[in-house]
Amino acid sequence: LLLASFVENAFKHISHHNDKTNFVKMDMQYENNKLIFSIENSKEKQPSHERQGGIGLSNVRRRLELLYPGKHDLVISNRDDLFTVHLNIQLS
Repeated sequence: LLLASFVENAFKHISHHNDKTNFVKMDMQYENNKLIFSIENSKEKQPSHERQGGIGLSNVRRRLELLYPGKHDLVISNRDDLFTVHLNIQLS
């Protein structure tokens, strides 16, 4: 269920008010006892004073620390028009 938060976030924050083609791209692989997950979505530019961080990503970070201490790598990038998540988890 860790990954569900990232998928939900991607669809929740995709732009619904522009004429551009919006997208959500997701990839998941398992190799050498490692889960490799990435997701990215288009989004609208927001003025910096309107950006707010919810508790969803904070909760996922905390759960990763509890479940996979020292065995995961999470990189989140929030650019003006693109949000990306890359997560690697060593499972053994």
